[in-house]
Amino acid sequence: MRRKWFGADALGATLWQLAVAFVLLWLSRFAFAAYNADICQVGSFGEAVRLAIAGVRFDLSALAYFNALFILMRILPFGFVYSKIYDRIVLWVYGVCNSLLLAVNLGDIPYFRFTGARLRWSNILNITTDSDIWRIVLQYAGSYWWAFGAVALAVAGMLYLATRVRLQKPSGRFGRLWLRIVLALVFAGGTFLAMRGRIGAGVPLAIPDAAFAVTRSPQINVVLNSPFCILRSLNPLKSNTEAELVFFDESTLVSVRNSVHAGADSIRRRNIVTIVIESGGSVWLDSIATRLGAVKHGLMPFLDSIAGQSAVFVHTIACSRSSCGGFTAVSCGFPAFDPFYFMLSPYNKNTLDAPARLLGQKGWDTTFYYGCKHGSFNIDQTAFASGYQRIVDREAYGNDSDYDGMWGIFDYPMAEYIAADLSSRPEPFLASWFTVSAHGPFTLPQGWDTSGYKHKEASPERGLEYTDQALRRFFELAKLQTWYDNTVFIITADHGNRDFKGTDYDTPYIQSHIPFIVYAPDGSVEPRFYADRVFSQHDIAATTLGLAGYDKPFVQLGVDAFDFSADSFGIQRVSGRYMVVGPRYVVFTSPDAKSIEEVYDICADPTMKTPLDSFDSAEAEKLLRQAQAFLQDYTSRLIHDRLYN
Repeated sequence: MRRKWFGADALGATLWQLAVAFVLLWLSRFAFAAYNADICQVGSFGEAVRLAIAGVRFDLSALAYFNALFILMRILPFGFVYSKIYDRIVLWVYGVCNSLLLAVNLGDIPYFRFTGARLRWSNILNITTDSDIWRIVLQYAGSYWWAFGAVALAVAGMLYLATRVRLQKPSGRFGRLWLRIVLALVFAGGTFLAMRGRIGAGVPLAIPDAAFAVTRSPQINVVLNSPFCILRSLNPLKSNTEAELVFFDESTLVSVRNSVHAGADSIRRRNIVTIVIESGGSVWLDSIATRLGAVKHGLMPFLDSIAGQSAVFVHTIACSRSSCGGFTAVSCGFPAFDPFYFMLSPYNKNTLDAPARLLGQKGWDTTFYYGCKHGSFNIDQTAFASGYQRIVDREAYGNDSDYDGMWGIFDYPMAEYIAADLSSRPEPFLASWFTVSAHGPFTLPQGWDTSGYKHKEASPERGLEYTDQALRRFFELAKLQTWYDNTVFIITADHGNRDFKGTDYDTPYIQSHIPFIVYAPDGSVEPRFYADRVFSQHDIAATTLGLAGYDKPFVQLGVDAFDFSADSFGIQRVSGRYMVVGPRYVVFTSPDAKSIEEVYDICADPTMKTPLDSFDSAEAEKLLRQAQAFLQDYTSRLIHDRLYN
């Protein structure tokens, strides 16, 4: 039998065991702050301690919620609480609930870098849409073994310390029933106050309250803990929403921006194929990377050759760090800022002036190709909501011998399938292909010839080398088809690169860059690299309608990239605040977008090492004003179902 350290009655033992779980939860914040210090802008250990102290009440709230059943079972003022069988049951409840508490918080240490925000319930719902979720979790156990190891050590330490107390019945006056009832009520009241997180306020402690404890907005994520954020977002139809932002009266708003596009003079019945490359950040393409000051990797020589024959919009900013958020921008034409998920929101039935819906009404055949299972990460549902009439997923593909065992159909056979399938579709057609093979674990088909590959097996670089070969094969087959010369190809990515942790490229500015390439085999699009303007990912939808010559007024939050008179800028939500990108400056706003917090000169400092002490205030304020007008227009149209004409 393991040696006990001390004896205590039920309430004393409960306090000890809760204290053990609380201390481990509180300490795990330091691991989070250390691993994500660059994103959260924690400059010193002292600063981390200050933020951790501010996070105590958030930790107490999460602890109280996760232990409500354990506390209730322990504080009952009856003698059976001290029976061995009952105590074992109570300890099992304690172990399960607090193991989950610690696992969620520690597991979010690496996952935070994929989302840029503490874990929400909508994240969990989105992740679990894939039926192979456990296989995915096991794969990430190899990549992030240290996080799984940390969970195991924390849980083992918690259980060891929690069982060092020996439960013993109270004696004397402390054993009186009336006093045990009073103490139980006091304990219950304390638990309730801990859940609420504050005394006397009308509403419980909430996620935005963390902002009052920080000097820089990204530090909010250090003050918070992930279990608390999940609990406060359990109703996705309420929590997975965007707040309506108002900065201007209507007449002023219209003078700054107008999302109602007049439409072209005449329609052009050409085919449009959009290719969305999984994890295809701009730094992987040498032709764009060199213009960002990044090194060459030699990963995608074919796509670089296509870029040399295309219009390339060098500075295009992804709106999200997630695949479904990025695809929402490309297909629907509005941003899904992390951690907002359009298909899990109450707005998912909105009418949208998305290219697939509008061009479908004009006679375009519309197909979305996505080799994953139906429902995976809500991406095919997003395609359907944006108006695609036909979805080709893993089931429709119908040959699991080409399945990569994790995500979907390998890119190379999918490329061959799409080239053949498009030849059977009526023209004009609008098609979109979302690739999958450049996603971890970056597996290649068994027996695939890797002799010409430059990078190691199971690496992001190897995955992109394979995707480049798939693109080469697609275009080889497409060139043989009658529809090829009447087709415009748009090549982009779902989100920027996330594989440069600890390098100069791991900054919100460079990391968020994605390709925006427009290639027309008939020469109707002038080959040129445009580096003097900045675009957002949602501008791709408006550009698609412009390339088709859509001839009626429509609503799009983005601009047609070929409308050189239109103002454009990049925007993304990073750790709760907005990053607004112009040709010279990156401006970080406050979370409510009412003021400027930081300004960087990305021409002189593209890796964003030092914010500017002095800058051209007129230029920075113009970016802020553009962002405010955009956010007001976007949130109002989204909330009130006005994303259509």
